[in-house]
Amino acid sequence: MSGRINGFSLAYTAVGAVVLWSGIKGETLTDTFRGLLSGTAPALDEEPITQSSSSSGSGSSSSSSGSTASAPAGDTGAAGAGAAANQATARLLAAPYGWSTGTEWADLVSLWNRESSWDNQATNPGSGAYGIAQALGHGDGANTAGTVTNEYGGYGVSDSVAQAANSGSAAAQITWGLAYIKATYGSPESAWATEESQGAY
Repeated sequence: MSGRINGFSLAYTAVGAVVLWSGIKGETLTDTFRGLLSGTAPALDEEPITQSSSSSGSGSSSSSSGSTASAPAGDTGAAGAGAAANQATARLLAAPYGWSTGTEWADLVSLWNRESSWDNQATNPGSGAYGIAQALGHGDGANTAGTVTNEYGGYGVSDSVAQAANSGSAAAQITWGLAYIKATYGSPESAWATEESQGAY
């Protein structure tokens, strides 16, 4: 195996995550797919919890709040419907990593709340970091360039997924972001600790 994630692997992972989500929530696959296609975030059946660290909403990392505590498990902290839908997609894609619940999920939400407010079009005006995961400088020339930027690439993600991420696809940015966190930090908890101590991850 080349260690790269191709389109088929991404599709199988996404379908598997949808099946898992449907089973956990007791919904039919049709209802789950209909909701995803309409852009409606699946209900999480959890009470919203106030996020302890504020999100800049500008796509730039804000300075550390001084607190190293994780956000409470189940914290959505979504800034709007688009952010909530992107979080629902991330929860499905994080499931195969074992990161869709508990501290790992809460820390992933906290991380991308702070970095981008889960906005797949967020751009840091100072650095050029782009999208939900605020990728910067990982693109590989014309192989990964998208219609907006060329910041996503590598970490076992196929060039076509990187191109989609660089063109604004939330699912592709999340796919890359999860692979980047796994390769660089091992887990969202470790990435969040870095974010808290350094103001960036």
